[in-house]
Amino acid sequence: MDTWTADIWNDNEEECKRILNEPGNWEKVPFLFDENLALGTFVRFKGMIQDMLNPEYYSSNYKIVNSENDEFILHQAKYQSSTKNLQPGEEVIFGDTLMERQIVACIPIPGLNEWAEDEANTNKNAEVQLEENVNKRIRLDPVCQKHSKEIFIFVYPEDINISEFKLNQVVEVVGFLDQRSIQGDNGDLEEQSSIAKETHCIHAVQLKQLKNLIPVNEEMYKSIWDDASNIQSELKLVLTQALLGDSLAAEYLLLYLVSAIYNRQHNLVPGKFSLNIRGIPNGVGQNYTKHLYSLISYLVVKSEYIPIQIHTLNNMDLIPRKCYTSNRLLKGFLQLSDRTHLVLDETDLQPGNLDSKGLLNFEALKNIISNQQMKYDFTYYGMDYETEIPTLTLSIGKSLLPCDIDIVLKPDPSCSDIEETLNSVHCYLNSQLPLLDKLRKYIAIISTFPFVYKQDILNVIENDYVEMRKADAKNVTGDDLHRYMMISKLVALSSGKNEFDDEVWEITKSLENQRKLRNN
Repeated sequence: MDTWTADIWNDNEEECKRILNEPGNWEKVPFLFDENLALGTFVRFKGMIQDMLNPEYYSSNYKIVNSENDEFILHQAKYQSSTKNLQPGEEVIFGDTLMERQIVACIPIPGLNEWAEDEANTNKNAEVQLEENVNKRIRLDPVCQKHSKEIFIFVYPEDINISEFKLNQVVEVVGFLDQRSIQGDNGDLEEQSSIAKETHCIHAVQLKQLKNLIPVNEEMYKSIWDDASNIQSELKLVLTQALLGDSLAAEYLLLYLVSAIYNRQHNLVPGKFSLNIRGIPNGVGQNYTKHLYSLISYLVVKSEYIPIQIHTLNNMDLIPRKCYTSNRLLKGFLQLSDRTHLVLDETDLQPGNLDSKGLLNFEALKNIISNQQMKYDFTYYGMDYETEIPTLTLSIGKSLLPCDIDIVLKPDPSCSDIEETLNSVHCYLNSQLPLLDKLRKYIAIISTFPFVYKQDILNVIENDYVEMRKADAKNVTGDDLHRYMMISKLVALSSGKNEFDDEVWEITKSLENQRKLRNN
């Protein structure tokens, strides 16, 4: 495959496909940014679909003609944007048959944490990765938010059904490296002027969606499920220490980390789990929350952190926006792929006024938390796009943002030295790398296992809910029933159970009773 060219693929397509799809061969294709690769090289790239551009047309073939003797060589134009290097006395004649190819703009996966990156980062040891996670910060300058490694994927309809793909999906492409001038914006969000920029592109021969960025084989998948109860206990221990000895808050943080949306139907978003941990001790503020975020980013595949402050909301470009000058969708910070854990830090929020941009950003955050939707800005109208962004809000008092569940943090007095407490968590994880690997895989896949509700336990839940309504009709609503069902499913799956039983239901009621007592 190292010697493959577009011409070789065109002449031997079926054989090349057979070789590429043999077990292990796909992974041998070099990544685009791993090394300096020559144009025309067969490469691989993982990224998120950020925009879908208008299709373009190209001549299906062209001839290179020797003007001295009129001899010519016929070339296929598929999988390439430029003609062969011409020699003196040669000219190009393009064919009359036009073909269509679609253009997809991809960017490196937003929020992808260091430990989860591809082979380029596998040589980094755990301490280096953790230090990089501590230093991971949001980019306040709008210009710095623009990804420098934008890649354009040319998709050929006869090879790939582009209708199967949509914005914000994570994909992996293999194809031939090329370079093109593509019309783009100049990064000035006020002037919206348009410039042509030279950028890498890949002529795709195959494109696939990546639902799980951590490779987990069947044996590991089964191992995680069989050992789920023990892994859950270990994760609770880590999270309890990170939450300053609060085991109840750790239970809810664990459920937040493993939660996932399922069976989405219109405005119903079952599985949505937004959590507000409030009561962060005065005086520790962002020093603590940034270290807590660092730990979370060390465990989950993708995450982002936003300090909720007046100047941040007034200046950040959170919402994707259409630029009609360049005919491009400009990326917003909240244009994220599914299951990117978003941590919102309110601990340094000071009084102030939001301007019109700040209000729109604030509403965008509320919409994601409440409805898992975001309205992209198309200037003359807004268009709703579905999201799956689990949101954790950290605050001193009750958050200004909505949430599905909130819990007051109750630190253990023995954890008064916050820095020492968090350092001990880091040291523990660094000394238990096989366990760390299990924790990461567990968080990534535990919610994907099948789950069933048996009729007998549903009858128990129904009876209990009726009794709750009788006891407190004013405060017990259908939302409470939904929350209990959601928590029950996560409690079951996180402990390695794929069906609802009495024990799970009792644990759920106990957790909720403890939380409500504490919050009151």
